[in-house]
Parts: sequence; C-alpha cells; structure tokens
Amino acid sequence: MQAPLVIDNYEASWISRQFAAEYAIQFRELLPLLANLKLPLPLGGTSNHFRTDVLRASGGWDAFNVTEDADLGYRLARDGYSSGVIAPPTWEEAPITLRAWLDQRTRWIKGHMQTWLVLMRDPIRTAREMGLPAFAAMHLMLTSGLIAAFVHGPLALALIAAAILPYDLLTTADFVLALCGYCVSIFAALTACALSNSLSHARAALTMPFYWPLSSIAAYRALFALMFRPHHWTKTEHGVSLRRRYSVPAPPKRHVSASILTARGA
Repeated sequence: MQAPLVIDNYEASWISRQFAAEYAIQFRELLPLLANLKLPLPLGGTSNHFRTDVLRASGGWDAFNVTEDADLGYRLARDGYSSGVIAPPTWEEAPITLRAWLDQRTRWIKGHMQTWLVLMRDPIRTAREMGLPAFAAMHLMLTSGLIAAFVHGPLALALIAAAILPYDLLTTADFVLALCGYCVSIFAALTACALSNSLSHARAALTMPFYWPLSSIAAYRALFALMFRPHHWTKTEHGVSLRRRYSVPAPPKRHVSASILTARGA
C-alpha cells in the first residue's frame, strides 16, 4: 500500500512549491488512478506498507538500484501482486535550492533508467509476466517519463528560438501542440488544488512551464552518472527549512460494553 506523500515546506522557495504541486499530481491523481485500474504503481519509498512474506518472496529491495521503490513496484507486478493506495498522508520535506533539487532529480532519473533497463532486458518475458495492460501502463509512466525528461529542455529552447528568430523553425501546429502539453500540466496542478486543499498548487501551476525544462539538465546528468557512477547514491540534505506543523487528531475512543469487560475479567 502506498501512502500519499505531501510536502510541508512548500512555501520555502519556488522550487519547493513546484515540487509540492508535482507530488500532488503524482500521489493524488496518477497513483490512485493506476490503483483503481489495477495497474502497477511506481512506488514512492517514504511510506510504503507491505506484507512481509510478499516483500521477501519478491526479493526485497534492490540494493544496487538508486530508486529501489519504483523498481519494487514493477517487480511486484511481475510476480502477480497488485498495489493500492491509502488516504493518510506522510509529510515530506522538499529541496529548496536548485542544486539540491538537481542532485535529487538526477538520482531519481538514473534509478528510473536502471529500472527500465532491467524491465526491458527481456521485454517479451516482462510483458508475459506483467500482462499486456500492466506492461503498457509501465511504458506510459516510466518510458514516457524518461523521454519527457530528456526533451523538455530542448523543446523549450526550440520554442523560444522559433518565437524570436525570423525563421520558420516550427509550424503553427507545432506551437499549438506544445501549448496543449503545457496546458495539461497546468490543469493537472489546478485539479490537485481541490484534491489537496492547497491553493499553493495554483500558484505553482502558473509558472510550471519554466519548471519542467529543468528536468532535462537532471536527465543528461543522470545519463552520465549511469555510465560512470551507476550505483552512487547522492544524498538529499534535510532539515534545512521551516516546515508547517500539522496536528493529527486523536483516534476516536472505542466503547467497550460491560459484558465484554466481564467476559475479559472471567
């Protein structure tokens, strides 16, 4: 079971606000949809809950994959298990500087490439073990996510160049298609406002087109790291910003009847 991860320092910086909106899209919209469709989840490891026997039967955590949570989610699907989501959130601190964000995102993309390479080592076997719907969902989430990370930056540069240079680098249809892609991201962040009860995601949505191209910097760094330092784990420093304090209500008291108390006493 996957708990939603919620950023509690989203007001610390522009990066943390964008990160919070991204998490809201991932954990409030995409993962519940996949769970409802009984499709594999790329797990987020801060708050996962397993049946211990199933976790051990699937091989446990891969010590050599730097996103071992996402890897395990797809491995469980290969072994015939399904993952679900629960409502109680786990609070998490987002990076607040571009350098910290780049280091963390570089590791994530590198780990996703590792996971993809393992899954596609024998794609026919993977498709047979997962089933075609799960195999297609894996590519929709994992493969398309990797491709997007590599092309966001070049696409943004191409759009800027086409807008300011006196050359027909892109057609009107190209501009419309790119605009639609950015609008989908903005709309996803806006709908996450309602699901997360946070207007901060609306503020992030307005500048999200400037956030996604940064992933290309992390993607090309990740490709270099995959070739030369595949198992190096770049740690993310925490405790560097103020975090909102959330009060968790106490569980309701359970009424125990006198007859039960008498029976227990007997």
